[in-house]
Amino acid sequence: MSIQKNGAPLSPSGDTRAGGEAPSRPRGWPLLLGLVVGLVLGFAGAKFWVQDQAGQRYGLLKAQLEQALAQRQSDLDAAVARLDSVQGRLAIEEGTRKGLESTLASTQQELGRARDHLAFFDRLLPPGPNGSISLRALEVQRHGPLLEYRALLMRNAPGSEAFKGRMQFMANGEQDGKAAKIELRPAGASGPVEVTASFPAADEGPAGQADLADPLELSFDQFQRSTGVLSVPDGFVAKTITLNILEGNTVRASHTVNLPAAE
Repeated sequence: MSIQKNGAPLSPSGDTRAGGEAPSRPRGWPLLLGLVVGLVLGFAGAKFWVQDQAGQRYGLLKAQLEQALAQRQSDLDAAVARLDSVQGRLAIEEGTRKGLESTLASTQQELGRARDHLAFFDRLLPPGPNGSISLRALEVQRHGPLLEYRALLMRNAPGSEAFKGRMQFMANGEQDGKAAKIELRPAGASGPVEVTASFPAADEGPAGQADLADPLELSFDQFQRSTGVLSVPDGFVAKTITLNILEGNTVRASHTVNLPAAE
């Protein structure tokens, strides 16, 4: 219900404008509204763009990190493989080293025993003058119709040239019930064990094969071991064996051993 004042009706809002017209809105509000909407849309678009760029950057960095991690893992696996290989080689080398050390220790022990034996022989048979030849040991054993011998010869204060000579085995015994003395020849002897000069080659025989050098020949500087087998003639019973060391026709050393009775 309108209330009139001064003859004019009042609107419910109390506006006394003539004609009863409603108040008009400000003219700039659509522009302001459009500006606000534009700002909101621009902010949203910028946010989406920033998020998209950040996501792409994150994906790129993640891919790079995964690639770097895979490369590091590959390098680590290769390093572990090389370490295993090196450890394997070290284990083999360690085993080889221990084997060589054991062999060296054994060789040194054998050398020590050989020196002890040599010192023992030196005490038993003192060496003679410089350059003299001595029979340090002689052993002869029966083997059926054969005699096996082992001899050790030494030379005191060897000179610049090797001693050259030969061994001569003389046997005293019985032949057909009578006393006899014969020279024994090798039936098949092994060459000297420690020789400093080789024997000269023999001339070839008519069959085209070279004859073996005389196993009784000697050529050494300081010491020589010799082993071999002597042939005994049928019907001869040896009782003593004498080994003569000859230099030319000169006897430089001599040693006699008794043989046990034949079985």
